Amino acid sequence: METSHLSFFPAPVIGETVYSWLSRYHLWSGHNSFRKHSLAIFGVNEQQAAAEFPCYLTQLSKLSGVDFDWIIQHMTDCQFYKPFVSKDIYQNTINSLQSGDTGALQSKLGMVANRLTPGRQLWCCPACIQQDVAKHGFPVWHVEHQITGVISCPIHHMMLSEIRKIRSRATFPESTETNYSNEMSDNYSQLINDELYSKEIFSSASLLLTYQQGLKRIGLLTDHNQLRLKLLKSLLGENLVDMKGFVGYQQIIHALEHQYPECLFYRSTALHHPLKHLVFIHAIFGNWHVFKELYLNIEKAGVQESSTNREPTQRTNIQLNKRAKAALKAGDSLRSVSHVMGISVSTMKILAQQEGIRVDTRPYKIFLRTERAIWRKLFVGISCSDIASSFDISTGAVEQILRKHQYLKALRKNIWFYQNQKKHRNELSHHLLLNPSHSLKKIRKCCGGAYIWLYRHDKQWLIITLPAKAKRIYWPRKKK
Repeated sequence: METSHLSFFPAPVIGETVYSWLSRYHLWSGHNSFRKHSLAIFGVNEQQAAAEFPCYLTQLSKLSGVDFDWIIQHMTDCQFYKPFVSKDIYQNTINSLQSGDTGALQSKLGMVANRLTPGRQLWCCPACIQQDVAKHGFPVWHVEHQITGVISCPIHHMMLSEIRKIRSRATFPESTETNYSNEMSDNYSQLINDELYSKEIFSSASLLLTYQQGLKRIGLLTDHNQLRLKLLKSLLGENLVDMKGFVGYQQIIHALEHQYPECLFYRSTALHHPLKHLVFIHAIFGNWHVFKELYLNIEKAGVQESSTNREPTQRTNIQLNKRAKAALKAGDSLRSVSHVMGISVSTMKILAQQEGIRVDTRPYKIFLRTERAIWRKLFVGISCSDIASSFDISTGAVEQILRKHQYLKALRKNIWFYQNQKKHRNELSHHLLLNPSHSLKKIRKCCGGAYIWLYRHDKQWLIITLPAKAKRIYWPRKKK
């Protein structure tokens, strides 16, 4: 490690997360607030320090004296996504981390489309904590434990314990009671661990041929390279039976009812989460080394396709046309552009982020200071839509805050009542002042809205204020 620009900064541990490293710095520096002091040094304001793709790596590298590439390689899980994406996508991911523009990385890597984003928990192994304390003198958060799909420690054969992420606090792994893992969970966790430390970037053509060869060996591919889809889905379902209680694998099981695993073949150019590939590899090949050996043999032989073997047709990905790009750059809403293209708003958002077009996205979390400011506006009766416009958030987000404070509903109702009462009283009084001779019929004609509202909600004041009715004249009857 080169000389740090700070007066003190701890040396990193290979395999620990960046958040773990910052937490140790905060603890040993003696700063009072993790958010206001320790994170502020690295320019972290309201971002999540424990995010999978931190936005402050360049500043951290500069101030700590640790090489940026070393941090990427040893303290993040970028290597987990490397084998199954192209070189350009992987390099763009590194560039985004270097520039700090990491807001759209989950979309660009296919995590949002595959619905396999990391949760709100940090994971640790009690046995690894004891080992770290004995080796380093302190516990650390391990990178391989935070990857989606890892549910046990294959080294110590123990299920991982979870601790909720807290944005404003430096948390550390804590030893808790946990169960021993079973063979299936260890196999998946070991497979992910082997893939994480693999340095290859797979060619999509060679990867497809490797999958086909594996399926042929077990009789799940026809002579014309067509999938025996029903049998294949049944095999994958049986392989995932023991994993149905875990969130990441629940999404894979749900995908089996739709376009998985055929999407790996017929939409091979799309971005699929590595876990989708790894579940397939586990069921067909058993482990990472068998799969990798077959892939390398195919790579050496070269990707050659005989005339008798037809490659399944590939569907092209949805792309933004020039008109849609121009409309988004001009500031048109996602909803209006998505309606023209005939796709969903969420898909439009993902495509726009992949094209590097900045769209008017709304924050997923309202922080405490903002929530307090919104509460004050709700307290004085400002409408939810006006508040949403002033804070650039959705009306639904404001209504969620309103639901948290039920007493505000009655208060706001009273405020609106007295505002309407004052408005309609003033309107009617002003009209009577200017037109004292008007009859009741003319008053109702000129101030119909105010008259009806007051008649329904403030009838006593209305009767007192209106002029006396004209006396009726009764003509005497003529004598016969």
